[in-house]
Amino acid sequence: MDTGVSFLQRMQDDAEFRQKVNACANGLDRLAFLKSEGYDFTPVMQILDNLSSCQQTPDRLVQPGKSTSPRQSGPNLWSRITQIFRNP
Repeated sequence: MDTGVSFLQRMQDDAEFRQKVNACANGLDRLAFLKSEGYDFTPVMQILDNLSSCQQTPDRLVQPGKSTSPRQSGPNLWSRITQIFRNP
């Protein structure tokens, strides 16, 4: 949690750092750069990988890729975080 908070604070306060993060070609490059800067998001990525394999409702599990929400517009938090760190 502290890593995430300090990362977000630095992204907000340090324009040069923010520019370097945004210049990374893809999510894997971003993760490597951030790790070289002392931010290890490996545990977060493991959680995201586990969450992306299935979605859960309060009363049951749903097959991977199936939505449990009637609202289909816009990405959810997990898909957005995954997009930042995984996709180009």
